[in-house]
Amino acid sequence: MKKNRSSIGFFLLSFFFTGLFTNSLQAQTDFKLSDYKNPDYHWRALDFQLGLNGNNSYTKNTYDVDQTNKTYQNLFNSNLSADYYSVKNSVHYQGVQNIRFGFTAATSKYNTLHERTTDNELTQKSRNSNLNLNAYLVNRFYNNSKRFFEVDLNFSSGLASRYNKTETDPVTYNGNAYQVLRGGYNVSAIVPLLVGTGRIEEVQDARLAVYILEDLQKAGDLTKTPDKEDILAFAQFITKVKNQRFFDSRIRKIEEITAVDSFLMVRGLKAKSDASYYTLLNDNWDNSAGPVRSAGRRFSFGLEPGYVNVFDERKDYYLDTLNGLVNETNTKSSMLDNHLKLNVVASYVCEKPLNLYWQQSTRANLRYSLDNSNTITKYYEDGDLIDDTKEVISNPNLGLDISYSLAYYPNSRTSIRMNVFAKYIRFWEDEKLNDNPNIKYDQDYINAHLSISCYYYFSPQLRLQLSVSENYVNSSTLKKPTDGSGDEKYKLKNFSSNIYASFIYSIF
Repeated sequence: MKKNRSSIGFFLLSFFFTGLFTNSLQAQTDFKLSDYKNPDYHWRALDFQLGLNGNNSYTKNTYDVDQTNKTYQNLFNSNLSADYYSVKNSVHYQGVQNIRFGFTAATSKYNTLHERTTDNELTQKSRNSNLNLNAYLVNRFYNNSKRFFEVDLNFSSGLASRYNKTETDPVTYNGNAYQVLRGGYNVSAIVPLLVGTGRIEEVQDARLAVYILEDLQKAGDLTKTPDKEDILAFAQFITKVKNQRFFDSRIRKIEEITAVDSFLMVRGLKAKSDASYYTLLNDNWDNSAGPVRSAGRRFSFGLEPGYVNVFDERKDYYLDTLNGLVNETNTKSSMLDNHLKLNVVASYVCEKPLNLYWQQSTRANLRYSLDNSNTITKYYEDGDLIDDTKEVISNPNLGLDISYSLAYYPNSRTSIRMNVFAKYIRFWEDEKLNDNPNIKYDQDYINAHLSISCYYYFSPQLRLQLSVSENYVNSSTLKKPTDGSGDEKYKLKNFSSNIYASFIYSIF
């Protein structure tokens, strides 16, 4: 197995670096993706989804011992979701807004009747519902010197309710009613407040412009070789066209291809309008818009205040009427967790297209976090408080993570990526449970990850997906009770390898 892993890894590395040296020998234009700057645009989308599902079944089993079991089952569930996504880019603003709402509900009923000398029955009913609201907002405001102030929001919330009830024959099942009612909610919000300098632009539209013009030139459908100004003007035109709003996808496609054709004609690039011209234009427009390429660098630092509130409650009811006696038991448990944090952060991001085919990405994040939680757990039986636990944890930590990736895109359908990631976190935890003495923990956590992935497009019929990854984790924890019982030390080391490979062959 190790030999096979080494062989696959060697194949990927050889393929990866062969592409580097092979590509460097190919003649290229003097156009650089990093030269492209997006025009002002605003792209918006709103998606709705409604789902309904139902099931009704009946099963009858007959046995030689004169017993028949009949089972009836009814299931129904539904879901509703709305997803709003917006991207806006201008000289003085970059923003992303993603708001998602979701609701699910389900009911079920399960009934089993056992027929023999005496009949007995088992009935189970359940209902549950979930309501979720999530929001991810990025708002980056720029001045003329590419310095910015950033206000973001990462918000999530949920409300859940679950009900289960079981009714049985008391003679057979030693009780005839049991029901559980459970509900809770969660709210989480982080509000990054950052200042920084630098700007990163998405430049895949410039790459699409090059794809289109290269294919048209090879087919003889252009009157001249496009220069740098032609490519930049075409890329900006593509960005404006792709971010127009349409409610009919067919009309959108007609308008977009017509607009591109008019641009090439006005620019004096269009030579003829035969089948190859429109076929190449349509194929690139549909299949060559990705993957996402970016250019630029950005440094930021600031504060990230955050709050998490989680509540969960469960009620159990049990009724036992065996031998004519009536015994009722009610229990209730609840958990309330309040979590406050404040992060001091500094981050650096660099996206560098080395040329039309190679992309280099570097990221580094330094974070110091003040993390405090207060958890109250209670347990009741028949209305009496049996257990009341309060846990207070203070867990400041310091972390650094760095990643580097090198990606190769020989064409719009093929990608090979190597990624290296390393993380270090130092924790200082102080835990107090009720009135017990505090327990302190010191922990060092190290994680390193290396991966190479490949999506290779041999032809429309044959494609290859291949990934190899290695992951290493090393953690050391020192437990230091304050009651004088002595320190305890724990160590963990883990090394894992993963290989995934598949060929996709299509017959058509």
